[in-house]
Amino acid sequence: MSIGERCRLNIQSVAFGGSGVGRADGLVIFVPFTAAGDVADIEIVERRKNFARGRLLGLVEPSPQRTEPLCRYFSRCGGCSYQHIAYHYQLNIKEDQVREAFLKIGKLPNPPVEEVIASPRVYAYRGKAELHAAKSRKGFRLGFMDITGGRLVDIERCEIMDESINQQIIEARSRECIEPNGSDLIFWSNPHGCKGDAMVRIVKGREFLVPRSGFFQANLYLTDAMVDEVCRLAGLEKRASILDACCGSGLFSIFLAQSAERLMGVEIHEKSVQYARENAERNGIKNAEFICADIGEHVSRMAQRQDVVDLIVLDPPRAGMDPKALDAICRVQCQDIIYVSCNPATQARDVKYLNEHGYVLTSLQPLDMFSQTEHIETIGLLRRK
Repeated sequence: MSIGERCRLNIQSVAFGGSGVGRADGLVIFVPFTAAGDVADIEIVERRKNFARGRLLGLVEPSPQRTEPLCRYFSRCGGCSYQHIAYHYQLNIKEDQVREAFLKIGKLPNPPVEEVIASPRVYAYRGKAELHAAKSRKGFRLGFMDITGGRLVDIERCEIMDESINQQIIEARSRECIEPNGSDLIFWSNPHGCKGDAMVRIVKGREFLVPRSGFFQANLYLTDAMVDEVCRLAGLEKRASILDACCGSGLFSIFLAQSAERLMGVEIHEKSVQYARENAERNGIKNAEFICADIGEHVSRMAQRQDVVDLIVLDPPRAGMDPKALDAICRVQCQDIIYVSCNPATQARDVKYLNEHGYVLTSLQPLDMFSQTEHIETIGLLRRK
């Protein structure tokens, strides 16, 4: 099949990334905004040697998995991939995608994937938004990039954001609140809950200070469960030492400190380290130390000194762990690793490396921190053989 050619396609599944998958003339074809069970008319828009990408022209027979999207920008905005699929089917899709990532990328014949923990809210759950702002001949535009990543979709509200963020978007649009240098605009839910230049987040009844430009878990209604799962995997028995790598503002550290004689948090962003120290002090944590450093370099020094660590918690960005950091972690030879990830593909890659260096993945718990989108959070426990 060539670019511009049209065909009728039976959609059989949904791939990692959100596109429906069908086959025609022996070719795998990916079509965004389709669902398993759809019979769709499509047009080929990209052709590669082993696959093609298609554009949905119309539905001949809609899948029973379909539902009506809530967002008026859905299928144009690149933020959500699954609003057209009923939520319980979204969970099944994501569980299958996690399993497939660890089969194909992680090379694990039987990955221990648990049932996905659902989000208590499937819309209006996000506590932070980063919108692109631009000036145009028609005036001011504020929104997210489209599905191609090349154009800005001008939006008035986002259905997966907390309503307090949508109110801020309305206010920003009324003021044409755009930075002179074209910087993105960052909005946090409950904007009045701030202290100085820090935002305040509440997790399991505890107050955390976070840099306005820093990272914090996005789902306001599932972060408690995420912390519970990390603490459950850490176990009840007190450990001599825990290393919280990529610790941010100390979210996991604060709750894990009670499980350790000594806890060390490492984070490369200085402002986050500052707030991690303040959060520990505010929560009466006396046995935690926070260091601003590159995790690979820091753990390498630990390995050279032959420091003993009982448990390492990893929570890297979407790109996963740097190979040098993974090598250093293996040289430290801690007993357990809890790996928190927002990208099963890079997590599976890293778990493969750890598996080759003596660690076994004993459990993998997905959490739907990003409902309606292609993304999924996973928490894995690895034990040294």
